[in-house]
Amino acid sequence: MRFFALLAACSLPAAAAIAIQDVTVVDVRAGRTHPHQTVVIDGERIMALGVPDATRIPANARLVNGNGKFLIPGLWDMHVHLWYPENQLPVFLAFGVTGVQDMGSDYGRLTAWRNEIESGKAAGPHVVTSGPPVSGEDAVGGDKLPVIVARSASEARKAFDQLWDLNVDFVSVLPGLSRDAYFALAELARHWDLRLVGDMPSSISAHEALDARQLSLEHLAGVMKSVSTDVEAVEFFRRCATLGARVSPMLTWWRRTANLDEGRKSDPRFKYVPASIRKLWAAQDREDDPGASKDQVERVYRLVALTKDTQVEVLAGTDTGDPFTIPGATLHDELEQLVAAGLTPREALEAATIAPSRFLGWDQDMGTVEVGKVADLVLLNANPLADINNTRKIAGVFARGKYYSRRALDGILAGVK
Repeated sequence: MRFFALLAACSLPAAAAIAIQDVTVVDVRAGRTHPHQTVVIDGERIMALGVPDATRIPANARLVNGNGKFLIPGLWDMHVHLWYPENQLPVFLAFGVTGVQDMGSDYGRLTAWRNEIESGKAAGPHVVTSGPPVSGEDAVGGDKLPVIVARSASEARKAFDQLWDLNVDFVSVLPGLSRDAYFALAELARHWDLRLVGDMPSSISAHEALDARQLSLEHLAGVMKSVSTDVEAVEFFRRCATLGARVSPMLTWWRRTANLDEGRKSDPRFKYVPASIRKLWAAQDREDDPGASKDQVERVYRLVALTKDTQVEVLAGTDTGDPFTIPGATLHDELEQLVAAGLTPREALEAATIAPSRFLGWDQDMGTVEVGKVADLVLLNANPLADINNTRKIAGVFARGKYYSRRALDGILAGVK
């Protein structure tokens, strides 16, 4: 089912209204806070928002105390791989991530999980997925990442037809795709209005990717190869903004590949990853792999800082699914690194809220705390505009209007074995 039809197609049974009282609402777009607000949720939507005297609370509403707390839109992780057979989607929710963009996994298994979430039978975030990405070579990610191999333009056209028949939400490409295959795939994606995203193939330049209307550039590795100065980078990002393309730098991915984080193997949050997955990490560990260089990482951080001089939108992504990533938790690390690269806390928040909703064409339904929007919300114990690390201080999560208290979220985390 195309992602844009999911909300219209999936309607959950009506539940009792919820009223969050005396809460400070964070306006991510303006970078302001509005204290002492009452937010009324009825079903999946925000039905009222305002000062207490002007906001009616339904008689049967469940009351949530928002005193001293801050309400932000639900967070999105725009680059994950849900490729393990263990269902980790509830853990994303426990860390305030109410939406994920899957860049390649077992499509049948993931679709079943998504259907359970959308029907209200299971807890989890919204999920958009590419199904199998298109590659120019076999076994790119081993058994856990099924791919469609397209070594020529004709094979790329067949790959597009296969993805269209699967009813995927978008098309994801991998670096090994040939020029002919890439441009053939891009042509069909433009014609049928299906988003083309992913890791820019090494066979083309970043400018050619924009010409082909690739709508997100992941990791920025291809951009680094195509722009050599700050001036060129700024001009490139301005062109991205003009053409509606986004960038997803994934700074935490760069840090992992360059082994820059001390103690990354002893993170206490790893207990929120199933033991069966952690056992696989040893075989996939990159510690002895030269990976990215420190200079490359510094250049990516510089590129992120340069986006501020343009109107290009940054999307927060983590490549969760990689070894030493924790669903949901790693997104908070990414927000921290976006600020370290030069974004403000407000801009980092935008990369995980407003920017994803606009990119997906869902900005009329989510991305901000407003009347009429889907109640995907995170209740925090401190102001994230003052310190981005306050996004980690989660008091509760609302997903499609359902409230998960801190106790309920702890229960999800405690269930990980």
